Amino acid sequence: MYLEHITVFLNLSETLNFSKTALNMHLSQSSVSQAISSIEKQLNIQLFIRDRKNVKLTSAGQDLYISLKPWLNDYYKAVQHAQNVNNQNQTNLTIGYSGTPYEYAVLPLLIKDFCEKFPHIKIFLENYDHSLLIEHLKNGNCDIIFTMPDIINGTGELDYYNLVNGYYCLVVPKDNEFTKQSIIELSNLNEQSIVFLDHRWCPPSQNKLQHEIVKSNNHLNLSYVNNIGTAHSMVKAHAGLGIWANFVQDPNDNDLKCIKLKTDINPQYGVATLKKSRNSIAKLFIKWLQSSKLMYYKV
Repeated sequence: MYLEHITVFLNLSETLNFSKTALNMHLSQSSVSQAISSIEKQLNIQLFIRDRKNVKLTSAGQDLYISLKPWLNDYYKAVQHAQNVNNQNQTNLTIGYSGTPYEYAVLPLLIKDFCEKFPHIKIFLENYDHSLLIEHLKNGNCDIIFTMPDIINGTGELDYYNLVNGYYCLVVPKDNEFTKQSIIELSNLNEQSIVFLDHRWCPPSQNKLQHEIVKSNNHLNLSYVNNIGTAHSMVKAHAGLGIWANFVQDPNDNDLKCIKLKTDINPQYGVATLKKSRNSIAKLFIKWLQSSKLMYYKV
């Protein structure tokens, strides 16, 4: 397969729209179709199901996408690294994050400030779910990940550096009646519509809290979602109340309010690296994070 065809396939897998992919890739729509047809012919598999209105990945197409996406990221990083080999002052650092509202709001500011202080360091960002972040860290595909200690618990190959001692909150729209309270008993959530994270994405400490909420209430209207972004959007849409740690919330979000839940379950947030890593830049970044004034939530 040609690299150009692979990039077209990955983009189409994400847009599921030939016109949008053509626009993104600066190609004609017929060129996009030809690239996909070429891959399908070469591999002798169907990658997409298409009709006049919809484009969908086949099971084989989805499997190929999951395999090729990190490979392409690694390819681009390898090219970038090779281009910098002769520049002894250029050093790379790949950072993984799961994409919480806080990270989307604050991480760009942190990276910008860090790069201004250390202009010789080039930053790459990876956005995956927790399990993939851990896998990428173990495989050396990234150097450091933002995470929680209970997420990496039992993973002996990783070192954790704490940045925040937080607490779990009920997250509500600013016009919700709960905003009048400073702390909420779990048993006071009866009859409420609440958005939970499913076990595949949910940090263990939050999963434990969700079970306690269910036990403490006779009737709840529950919705389960598989990522924090969806949960955040549903709360903003008044489709339910959210449950997550205070350090997950965007500190500049004036539409939602976090109200502390009364529980002994206390979450933490920080970064992790490989124990055997000798990456001095990762250690520099961690030390800088611990002292940065841009870290809205601190230990």
